[in-house]
Amino acid sequence: MAPAPASALPSADSTRRPPLLRRALPALLAVTLAVLPAMLPPAVTAQPAPQRTDLVARVVFSLLGYARWPVERDPVRLCVDSTSRYSARLMEGGTLANGRPVRARQVDVLADMLHPACDALYIGAMNEARRKRLSGELTGRPVLVIAEEDFECEVGSMFCLNIRDQQVSFRVNLDTLARSGVHVHPGVLQLGRRKGAPS
Repeated sequence: MAPAPASALPSADSTRRPPLLRRALPALLAVTLAVLPAMLPPAVTAQPAPQRTDLVARVVFSLLGYARWPVERDPVRLCVDSTSRYSARLMEGGTLANGRPVRARQVDVLADMLHPACDALYIGAMNEARRKRLSGELTGRPVLVIAEEDFECEVGSMFCLNIRDQQVSFRVNLDTLARSGVHVHPGVLQLGRRKGAPS
C-alpha cells in the first residue's frame, strides 16, 4: 500500500492538540504575521527601498538643474546631511540635464561649516536645534535647501519632499527661497505648490 502524502499525515504535535486549538491555529498565525513587522527592531525596518532612493535622487537633481545661483556653480556642490534616509544615490553625484556635474559630500548639520562649502543642502529630520542652526547660518545665503522630512516646510527648508512608495512630490517655502538669492524656474515653483499645497 502506497504511503499517504505528507500533507495528509497528522503531525505528532497536531494529534496532541485539542480540536479547538487546531481550528484556531490558522487565525492566530495570520494575526502574528500581520503584526510581526511592527515588532521588529527599528534597524530591521528602517532601510529605505532602493527605488525610493532613486526617485529621490531624480527629483533632487531635477531641482538642482532648474536652479540658478547668483554666481553660477560648476560643479554644483551638494552637501548631504548624515542623518538623511534616502541619500545613498545622491552620494554618488551625477550630471545635471544642463551638463553641470554634481559633487556630493556628507556633512553634519550641527557640526560642519555649511556656508560657503555647499551650493545645495539635502537634509533629514529636523529638530529645533537643527532648525535654529540652519536658520542662523543659511538665511539669506545662496544655498538651496531640500528637506526629506519637513512636512510643514517651515523656516530653514526651501523644498520639502513628500516621499511615498512610487512617487516623490514636494512643497515649496517661497519666502525662504526668495531670501536665499537662488532662483528656480517659475514652472517648478508652480508644480511644487500645486502638488504639495493643501487643497
